[in-house]
Amino acid sequence: MNFTLPGFESWNFQIVFYGSVLILEAIRDSETLSTVLQPMDDTCKAAHGLINTPSCTLIGHEGGSQASSM
Repeated sequence: MNFTLPGFESWNFQIVFYGSVLILEAIRDSETLSTVLQPMDDTCKAAHGLINTPSCTLIGHEGGSQASSM
C-alpha cells in the first residue's frame, strides 16, 4: 500500500516487512530510498531524515538498477 506524507507530496511511501525488519521506502520516479524503522519510530521524522540525508539510493535505469552511495 502506497501513501503520501505532508511536506513530501512528490514522494510515495510504503512500509515493507522483510522478515522481522520494518523498512520505510520513499519512491519518486526511478529513485527509491529506504531506511529501517524501529516499531515506535515516528514515520514523518524517519521520512524527513531519509529524504534530506540519504546514505544510499537505488537509481533505476534501462537494463536494471544501479546503487550509488551518497
